[in-house]
Amino acid sequence: MTKINFGESTSEEEEVTDRAKAREIVQVVLDHGVSQNQVYHMIYLLALELENQENMKKITRLVKKITSNNQPKSSLITGE
Repeated sequence: MTKINFGESTSEEEEVTDRAKAREIVQVVLDHGVSQNQVYHMIYLLALELENQENMKKITRLVKKITSNNQPKSSLITGE
């Protein structure tokens, strides 16, 4: 039989609660009707808030790479 502790939260329960809160925040943002480019920009901005600098750099590089591939080339300056 598994022992159940009442009144104490385990790290697993806290993680589940944190993830549920994160999903709620995402849903609120999506309810505002954001575009895919705005989602990428929010991911970029959130990555800048990470404490782990190496992970921050990896994520921001990836987002830059993805978004630069999605951007149409403008001929405004080059005249092409």
